[in-house]
Amino acid sequence: MMFVILGVIYLVIRPFGPSAQAGFGIGGRVMQAIFLPVMAVAFAVTPVAGQNFAAGRFDRVRETFRTAAILSSALMLLITLICQWHSEWFIHVFTRAPDVVAVGAPYLRITSWNFIATGLIFTCSGLFQALGNTWPSLLSSASRLITFVVPVVLLSRQPHFGLVQVWHLSVATVALQAVTSLTLLVREFGRKLGSARAGEGQGAVAAAAAAGGAVSGAERG
Repeated sequence: MMFVILGVIYLVIRPFGPSAQAGFGIGGRVMQAIFLPVMAVAFAVTPVAGQNFAAGRFDRVRETFRTAAILSSALMLLITLICQWHSEWFIHVFTRAPDVVAVGAPYLRITSWNFIATGLIFTCSGLFQALGNTWPSLLSSASRLITFVVPVVLLSRQPHFGLVQVWHLSVATVALQAVTSLTLLVREFGRKLGSARAGEGQGAVAAAAAAGGAVSGAERG
């Protein structure tokens, strides 16, 4: 999915020249690097939630999601504030060419508005793995092929097309993907945790009935 989306972005910004592609390339790599702490949190979610799900501690599964979502959102908020304040700092690590910085810095400043949404997407992905169903995560990612790729290709054919339009569209579609992931996760919680609770209830009833039968048999004896 990332290959297709990045390939389309490079294709539509090609008319703006090498500096635009270099600025986007550096900005994208910087963004991936600053996501590492949040990705570490998301990767930790899978084993913690998975073990608790297997152990039947469904309250801990939900608590794992809440804690990870709050932690990742806090980290992303901090990174967002830094990008809003001085996004040029990140680009200057790699280059000080004015034309490249003029593209990379606004790219980071605009796309930083979807950092919190991206953190939630990572967290939801970890929970989907813990629950043993990664199809919702794939569907959520694939939705951007429709919400982002198709519109950006159409926009690129308009006479007043600009780079800022690409960045704003990316922010909007990532936010939509986050909403999709959260909706699918709530549905998955209802399916997996709800059905598991029902199974527990039936097991408890059966165990109680068996215990009652054993007591009655002992009394008759």
